[in-house]
Amino acid sequence: MNNEALTNGTMAVVLVLVAVFIITTVVNVFYKAVNKKYVTEVALESVGTDSEIVQGVFVRDEQVVTYGGKGVLSYEVPDGGKLGVGSVIANVYADEEQIEMVRHYRELENELALLERISNRGTIQTAQPSNISDLFTENYKQYLYSREKGDLSELQAQREEMLVLLSTYQLVTERDASFSMKMDKVQAELDALSEEMAEPLDTIEADTAAYFVSYADGYEQDLTLESLESLTPETLADIHDNPKTDEGIVGKLIDSYQWAMTAVVDNSDRIYQKDDRVTLKFASTSETVRGTVTMVNNAAGDDKTVLAVMCESMTYDLVQHRTETVEIIRDEYKGIMVPKAALRFKQMTDEETGETENVPGVYILNGEQPEFRKLVISYETSDYLISAQTADSDCLQLYDSIILKGIDADGE
Repeated sequence: MNNEALTNGTMAVVLVLVAVFIITTVVNVFYKAVNKKYVTEVALESVGTDSEIVQGVFVRDEQVVTYGGKGVLSYEVPDGGKLGVGSVIANVYADEEQIEMVRHYRELENELALLERISNRGTIQTAQPSNISDLFTENYKQYLYSREKGDLSELQAQREEMLVLLSTYQLVTERDASFSMKMDKVQAELDALSEEMAEPLDTIEADTAAYFVSYADGYEQDLTLESLESLTPETLADIHDNPKTDEGIVGKLIDSYQWAMTAVVDNSDRIYQKDDRVTLKFASTSETVRGTVTMVNNAAGDDKTVLAVMCESMTYDLVQHRTETVEIIRDEYKGIMVPKAALRFKQMTDEETGETENVPGVYILNGEQPEFRKLVISYETSDYLISAQTADSDCLQLYDSIILKGIDADGE
């Protein structure tokens, strides 16, 4: 009887322990499943850039312009501006005071032209306040865009346009009867200045059609498009941004809108080929320039290849330097950016071929559960990769929660 009771008691204890073990295991699994902490990142669209940053040297066909007379120069064309044969490069005046009077006279002329445009009867009669308001808003957006680009000439034009719109609005709504008194005042100032202003002592003109730059640096005879093949890594390394301040130098004429950006690159992997199209992004401007690789000279070795990219875009920013930091963009890849830390591989069987392969992908958090999503890798760096967007639900999609930490290679 005692043995039977002892046996029953032992079984009861064992059953209790087993039950406790099962309950503890279930609770533990549930707790881990619900409370496992994952570090995630939202899948967002981005652009991967296949590029490198180098020290570039500008090569152009240039002709130095000099002047041997006395006086102060007043330039009539901005850097990068186009000149025709006989166009005025600069006027020569006796002193800075005369140049300042000329500058002020032109400002007044512009102001008078603006006032006449505002007061145009046809404009006032046809203008509607609501239309003017819409145009002003649109122009203001363009003004902000030009400010971000650093385009000073566009900024001035849009500023004047906004002034015209605002003043027209005032006239249409009868807040200001007219600008006639203001126009008379400006005209009186112009008449007074015209009596004080002197004619220029001399005029410097262009003898050929060209683009103008208001400085010279001494490299004009050596760095020509004809000399590209003779450029060496050592030659390019010795070139510096050093505008000359010699008296008598007016500036220089660039004979063609074509110019070359040269640089020394490591082309051991043959990433550059002749006739390749690339994009150049310079430190001095937010705008990019498209160009064609016209020379890949590896005479000094593949790791010291002299590259020449021919371009056909001429702006103020692009003529301000002889050397400049430049990013050579070979290609851009648009898709979903994935940190390398999230990359995983999973053995999957191809339904068509029946072959098993290691498929690259990531684990995402779908609710509380991790799920594997394939990647269509279009570009890769040491830190991240770009996965092309696809409608396949088995692939990573925009705004998925990519798991960065908290999961191993097997998805556990």
